[in-house]
Amino acid sequence: MRLRQAPYLFPGGARVGAHNVILHATSRRHSVESYTGPASIKTVLYGRVSWIVGGRQLVVDPSSFLVLAAGERYSLNIDEVKPVETCCAFFAPGFLEQIAADLTSSAEMALDAPDRIAPSLPYLSAVHGDRESGLTGRVWSLAKRCEKTLNPSGTEEDFLVLAVSLLEYYEQIREQLARVPAMRPSTREELFRRLLIGREHIHSHSSDPLSLTGIARAACLSPFHFHRGFTQAFRETPHSYLTGLRLAQAQHMIERGSSVLEACLAVGFSSPSAFSRLFRKRLGYAPSAVCRRFARMDKKFATIYPHS
Repeated sequence: MRLRQAPYLFPGGARVGAHNVILHATSRRHSVESYTGPASIKTVLYGRVSWIVGGRQLVVDPSSFLVLAAGERYSLNIDEVKPVETCCAFFAPGFLEQIAADLTSSAEMALDAPDRIAPSLPYLSAVHGDRESGLTGRVWSLAKRCEKTLNPSGTEEDFLVLAVSLLEYYEQIREQLARVPAMRPSTREELFRRLLIGREHIHSHSSDPLSLTGIARAACLSPFHFHRGFTQAFRETPHSYLTGLRLAQAQHMIERGSSVLEACLAVGFSSPSAFSRLFRKRLGYAPSAVCRRFARMDKKFATIYPHS
């Protein structure tokens, strides 16, 4: 599939910070400096992008997404040899908050208190793994439909469904927080915050040699407490999480045309044979099967959209 060479903003005439907007772009160089925007979901279809938020480098690739709260200041600097493709969903002011209020109250409450305060959503503003492309897939699908103007009249409804999906995902975060091994709520919340920092460190350095000690140090925890807290909160060990993340990254690379060897080495594996065995064991099929499947899909896509 050929990458777009110019930003695509939908709907036409919409403004970020005033309306629900999809920004779909491909670029080798792009920078944003200290921008304070609306609530948004940042996704990457190809490559890796670092958003700088609160002094932290938050790396997003096709197997993850970043949520930023309204008013959260961030910077971005893309300077790559190969084009990077991003797709970001920006919510209109108050849109996400209104849906959060509606999801947590009855119709009677909505009638009696239309100006009720939306619930807070702590820990949602972070990098989140999405190896199955659940929420990221919704953003990408919305962008593709907007690009082809297949259903422009349903944009508001699409954003409503996307917001509901994001808030349903937040329920998973609440469950993760509840599993953190701590008696006092304040201790549990602080420990979970540090676990998220450790998980962000894994995403930012996923292709590098990582040690449990190094990840725990980034989270300001001992290896024992980080490993125990991470395993209970996210229901897999840090090593298992890293392995799954690398395999998801490799799969996305192969889907976009990289060779199996190139993907294997790029995501941090050193042995192609071990990579192939682990890939088949975890995902149920060989990396070469991904190449064949997406070669057929690419050919079909080119037939349907010869000028895309």
